[in-house]
Amino acid sequence: MFEMINPPTRHNPSGYTHGVIVPEGKRMMFISGQLSGNVHGVLESDDLVNQFSSCLDNVLKVVEAAGGGAKNIAKMKVFITDFPEYHRRKTEIAVAWHARFGEGFPSMTIIDVKQLFDSKGKVEIEAVAFVD
Repeated sequence: MFEMINPPTRHNPSGYTHGVIVPEGKRMMFISGQLSGNVHGVLESDDLVNQFSSCLDNVLKVVEAAGGGAKNIAKMKVFITDFPEYHRRKTEIAVAWHARFGEGFPSMTIIDVKQLFDSKGKVEIEAVAFVD
């Protein structure tokens, strides 16, 4: 498990951690941006929350293939194509997050973008994990 750093001189983060310290002896793993595509790369839903959930699942599948899990993810970058919709649906997104990560929060950046590689995509998530 990582040591989460949230100094009292910064605001209390909601849904992320200001900083993460990785335990000694872990290997760094970079996870490419994951869209919500299925095993064939096909995006099955145009719903933001469904895509967000599938992106999280796809990131976790890559980390799990290296022997890790949600607790091994130290950093995430989330690319969103519709920020107003993201803000309207944050509660639903939080439910999807908690189902997979519980109360664990890596350091995180959310970026508003015009378009993703697949034009049907509304969310793409890349991550950095540390595994044994």
